[in-house]
Amino acid sequence: MEGKEAIIARILGDAEKRAETILSEAENNAAASLGDAREWAERYKKAQRALLEKETESVVSGREIVAGLDCRKVILRAKREVIDGVFSRALEKALNFGKERYLAVVERLIGENAEKGDVVFLAKSAPFGEDELMALPVVKALGLQFGGRGDFDGGVYLTNGACDKDLSFRSIVAERKEELETVVAASVFART
Repeated sequence: MEGKEAIIARILGDAEKRAETILSEAENNAAASLGDAREWAERYKKAQRALLEKETESVVSGREIVAGLDCRKVILRAKREVIDGVFSRALEKALNFGKERYLAVVERLIGENAEKGDVVFLAKSAPFGEDELMALPVVKALGLQFGGRGDFDGGVYLTNGACDKDLSFRSIVAERKEELETVVAASVFART
């Protein structure tokens, strides 16, 4: 039996050596795989950090742009309010003209815009009446008729069978605003 036992012992020895070799190879492969996995994980972490930094920069940049736009909107709104205030003040001044200046402005408006036979309406707030209006040379020359007092902001209103002409101070200021807005803005917000 010794021959059998020797064969079995040799088979078992070979099997143990083979098992040790397989185990050693498996441990080496596992260590290499673990090293590769750690290396991949580190590269992945770096890539994720870089991506996160890029996304963060993008978000911050986007928010800076939006904040800048919001700031410009606020500034533009404030400038708009200032410009509107300038023209509101111009209307207020016109509505508070003294009698002589008011008459001179109305006379000029009628002279530049009236046609023979027009009917002229005078603002309720005018500091003079029908008699003074009808006594103006331009009114007499064009044969204008007095239509009464109207509920509008200063100035006069002309009408005839063909058209109406709104020469109220509010209308004139609004018309001039369109023409002069950029000039007023440049003047008010000029950089020194």
